[in-house]
Amino acid sequence: MRHPTKRPWSGKLLGALSVFLAALVVMGFYPDLFQRWILDPPLAGIRAVLSGATGVSHGTSGLVGRYFDLVGVEAQNEDLKRQVADLTRKLAQEKILAQRSQDLEALLNLKARMTQTEIPCHVVATGSTDSPRTILLDCGRRQGVAIQDGVIGPRGVVGYVVRVFDVFSQVIWIEDPMFALEGRLADSGKKGLVRGQGLGRPLALRYIPPLTPVEKGSEVVTSGEDGYFPPEEPIGSVVSRGDAGRRIFQSVRLVPAEKLDDLWAVFVLVPPLSWTSSPLLGKETR
Repeated sequence: MRHPTKRPWSGKLLGALSVFLAALVVMGFYPDLFQRWILDPPLAGIRAVLSGATGVSHGTSGLVGRYFDLVGVEAQNEDLKRQVADLTRKLAQEKILAQRSQDLEALLNLKARMTQTEIPCHVVATGSTDSPRTILLDCGRRQGVAIQDGVIGPRGVVGYVVRVFDVFSQVIWIEDPMFALEGRLADSGKKGLVRGQGLGRPLALRYIPPLTPVEKGSEVVTSGEDGYFPPEEPIGSVVSRGDAGRRIFQSVRLVPAEKLDDLWAVFVLVPPLSWTSSPLLGKETR
């Protein structure tokens, strides 16, 4: 059995030259046909590849541009947030300064109508427990502060001094259950006893007769008869009034005139007279 013989390289070269010559003949006599069949297909492929690469390039550059735009917008947003925070902080500081300016004006007016010695003090701290609720002042024995001295703020009564140190003093807050003070209804002139009911709870005005007219919002002021507070200073205002029913007296509740959260400056009032150790002997000069 005879195996087919392989064509020599010369035969392959001759065939290739024949094809090339035929292509030249076609190109010479039919150039349009040569371009459409031979040249255009590979050129179209090359153009497609180049067009795709250009589109990818444009798309990538567009994505990169949008990314940098977003980064820039985010940076602007962070800058705006910082500016808003700064403005909010400055506005809060301005409100505090405005409030303190009003408080100073109220304290100056209070000082002008005082008939007894007053000691200006700053609030440096408040007690950490609800009862007894106390306030620490930056004035003490060296400034002339004594136990049981009355303390008043720009809006009204604050409390009493309960402990005295050399340069500090401790004051019981008006809402504490240990606080008690004689008060007078500004409308009717009826007097009663104001007592604290606990931090955040209304004050109780006791011993008001059942037929005494009490309106919501009526002001309760100091009577001035205890010797520690001058008369007509605000203690609080009526927020509720209960029917006496079978009780002898009305149930009246007050909201304090002074606000603990906003309190920063007060007067400690030095009474012109003080009680002796023997109550029957009355008062003596301080």
